[in-house]
Amino acid sequence: MKKILPLLIGCLLSVTGIAQEQQISLSMLYDKLEQHYPSADKLRIRNEITGIQQQLSQTGWYPEVTVGASTSWQSEVTEVPFVPNGPEFSQDHYTVSLDIVQPVFEAGRVSKMKRLNQIQGEVANASTEVEMQSLRRQIDQIYFGILQGRKNLEILQVLTHDLEEQLSSIESRVKNGVLLPGNKYSLEAELLKVEQQKTGVEEQIKGGFEMLSILSGAELNDRVELEIPETSGLNEENEFYRAEYELFDARQQILNSQLELSGSDKLPVITAFGKTAYGRPGFNAFDNDLHFYWMVGLKAQWSFRSWRNSDKKAQVLELEKDELQTSEDAFTRQLKAGISKQQYRIESLNKQIELDGQVLELRTKVVAEKKHQLNEGVITSTEFITELNAENRARLNLELHKIQLMQAKYEYQTLKGDIWK
Repeated sequence: MKKILPLLIGCLLSVTGIAQEQQISLSMLYDKLEQHYPSADKLRIRNEITGIQQQLSQTGWYPEVTVGASTSWQSEVTEVPFVPNGPEFSQDHYTVSLDIVQPVFEAGRVSKMKRLNQIQGEVANASTEVEMQSLRRQIDQIYFGILQGRKNLEILQVLTHDLEEQLSSIESRVKNGVLLPGNKYSLEAELLKVEQQKTGVEEQIKGGFEMLSILSGAELNDRVELEIPETSGLNEENEFYRAEYELFDARQQILNSQLELSGSDKLPVITAFGKTAYGRPGFNAFDNDLHFYWMVGLKAQWSFRSWRNSDKKAQVLELEKDELQTSEDAFTRQLKAGISKQQYRIESLNKQIELDGQVLELRTKVVAEKKHQLNEGVITSTEFITELNAENRARLNLELHKIQLMQAKYEYQTLKGDIWK
């Protein structure tokens, strides 16, 4: 038992360490989103619906079989006057029938309806993919927001340390009567202000992890490490891979299919039919016995109203196609504006990062000089720590701008659709 207990404790510590050091990446969150978010189930459900609708449409080619039965009592029946001992007809009638109607020519309505159902399924799938892309963008924004929040916390922590060092120095001077207490109170108020900012950032980070947990279905907390994503070179070609274009295309195909279907309204429908029945009376009104009888034939139907309205329907559908194209053009224009904005942001951040590097280099030189002065007794440790914190802030600002640059590149690639193509 004494040997087993340390082993169990070691296992528990090992598991705890794994939980504390848990890492997650954007791609992992995308996978979790695909697996757990309800929208992902829409694709499966829609595919099942489309399959069933295809089967239903295909039945338009099958013969329609109808079984019927009837019985009735007639108050009067046919009489043959002026014929002695003429035939007598029963007042009770019975019929059991089987009717079959087989389409012979339906102007392609069935195949066009099958195609329309298939495209409607593609529209639903494209709509779901648009929704999933929107959710991925939401995850991106939260993810990078957490990364920036953590970097801001580090900057605020350095500022807190700097203020505490200055407060310690001022308290000593106030105690010795060199400074008035108001200097101390100002620093204490500034420290409280920084603590407020830290609390706000911490709550934002915690809220971000909660949102990521809800969207992805993964159990996350604010101790989880987020991998900093990497991006390849930016694709500056004027090509887009957004799911919205697939949706626009599918909707155009629906309108084209509806146009083809409306053209079928100008043509007649021809069917072959057959009927067999048992009962009385049959087609021979003078046969009063129960007997079998049947008939076969062809039938043509041509609706002049449908023929007349077909051109109007086509006109409406053409206008809807123009309207859809206008919406697509407007979407493209907004997309180009967003991409242009991100390009300028990327250029601006690159310049800031270049300047951050120069600032950090200068701050590093200042710290090296102040360290030498500290060793020589020229400056106090508080002055040295102030410069050291300034160097740390410069380094953290550089890292923060690098994260912002990474986010801007991701947003650029997201707008173009390169991330998910």
